[in-house]
Amino acid sequence: MPLLESGARGTADSADKEGRRAAVMAALDTVLDPELDEPVTTMGFIEALTIEGRTAEIVFRLPTFWCSANFAFLMASDMRCAVESLPFIDVASVRLVDHFASRKINQGVAAGLGFAAVFSGEAETNLEEIRRTFRERAFLGRQEKLLRLLAGLWGVEQALATTMADLDALNGHDNDEVRGLTLRYLAMRRHEGSSAAPDAAAFITLDGAPVTTAGYPVHLRALRSARGAAEANAEMCRLYLEARIAHPAPGCEPENRQDEDDD
Repeated sequence: MPLLESGARGTADSADKEGRRAAVMAALDTVLDPELDEPVTTMGFIEALTIEGRTAEIVFRLPTFWCSANFAFLMASDMRCAVESLPFIDVASVRLVDHFASRKINQGVAAGLGFAAVFSGEAETNLEEIRRTFRERAFLGRQEKLLRLLAGLWGVEQALATTMADLDALNGHDNDEVRGLTLRYLAMRRHEGSSAAPDAAAFITLDGAPVTTAGYPVHLRALRSARGAAEANAEMCRLYLEARIAHPAPGCEPENRQDEDDD
């Protein structure tokens, strides 16, 4: 087989690098800020990505120096797991910068330690409890958006009568908003421990009970509260991050690739 000419080989190498980079970014798209239920990529947290051989280095920065350590640890750990699941990556080095606990978090995640081990004597809440709490909030937030949309299109009774089979059918809906919200809700609905059988109720409470017409007003108020708080926090985080990038502290400029801050 003839060898590729240098120009063709260079083009192929470049395409391969771009493809691997795109795959790593797609993996990072699956990592959510646990409080905001938004991808770390969408929130603008990813500052740099370098791929050398079978190693990826991800640098990320949060909106403020004092962002919660447990949230930061969750995101760093999830980033590592997501990227190392790719077949062409053996090691994902995740580095949080410009954060009060960056050294502990970076060392702990690199060593594969749990949050309680890294923050021994400091952690007051089990990390899995935090993960579950914010997963429940995310579930309710996604449900509220889809349920409110379907209730507006079909009426409350028909929307509440939606089954899992109906949701699957909505994946092919010609309305982009309906299709997008359905996909996001389904991604969590299937993993909440309740029945995902075709005839199971699509819209359920955290206890697994179907949302009824009589209980809809109270349930909707709870859903709106969860979504409103999440959206307000997300907007605040975006504003903080934009301000931080526009007016960085000395030595913390985005292009400055120095190692961790001291604790």
